[in-house]
Amino acid sequence: MPSLDTVLEFKGYADIVCAGLLTVSPQLVYDNPIMRAVHAASGLQISNGVVREAAGFNQAIACMVAAIAVGQIVSVKIGPSSPLAFLSMYTTWGVLSLATCFTEMGSATILFSGVHHLGFAGYIWYLRAQTLKKKKGKKA
Repeated sequence: MPSLDTVLEFKGYADIVCAGLLTVSPQLVYDNPIMRAVHAASGLQISNGVVREAAGFNQAIACMVAAIAVGQIVSVKIGPSSPLAFLSMYTTWGVLSLATCFTEMGSATILFSGVHHLGFAGYIWYLRAQTLKKKKGKKA
């Protein structure tokens, strides 16, 4: 099983790639086979990353994703990382994303993001629990 820090660092780099995609080609994130499948299953709209009016919004999302990613990577590198801070951030992101899906602002992308972030928060919680269990076992 990977360490908590390894998972957090990997997720940070993956989010930097996502931020890069949002910067150069948001449509690759918003309208792809996965989002079309989520749209088909949920009936929620597919976000349009091509609309000129959305360019600033897309870039703001890219900046936010990159900032969180860099924070994760730096936290792991300077150690010890703060898994509870990231658990809180990803849980908040996930819950707010899912809540948004109950409004007219909901979209397949937001639904996918909410499920993804809550799933990742659950994985962080699980890895943290395993890490604490191992530490307890070593002290006994």
